Amino acid sequence: MPRSRGFSLVETLVALAILAIVITTTIAMFAERTRRLREANETILAFQALSNEAEYWRREPFTQIDKPDNQTFKSDLAILTPMAPYTTDVKVDAPRSDIRNVTLTIHWAKREAHLGIARANTGGSGLW
Repeated sequence: MPRSRGFSLVETLVALAILAIVITTTIAMFAERTRRLREANETILAFQALSNEAEYWRREPFTQIDKPDNQTFKSDLAILTPMAPYTTDVKVDAPRSDIRNVTLTIHWAKREAHLGIARANTGGSGLW
């Protein structure tokens, strides 16, 4: 028999198996990258919303901080629309009579972001 040129069936099958493994791994890496990118974007949005809310609480008069009807987010939360459904929470602690610790929290998709601010009664306006 003359010697033929080309690849045997076994060689072709091994090459296809290796190619399938490479393609499967690449697709899995892209899926993981997309998931992590989405989570990073959501975290950025959450902390931007918390930063906006902190400005409202920074300007709130000290005497109004721990009133029960004042325990909700005041800022526009439209920035959080891509993260829906989400919930927000405000917790005010008073370790001393002249100090208020305000903890702002956003919960979404089994994740949460917190921002804590401390307010001290300096006797001045709500700005300082």
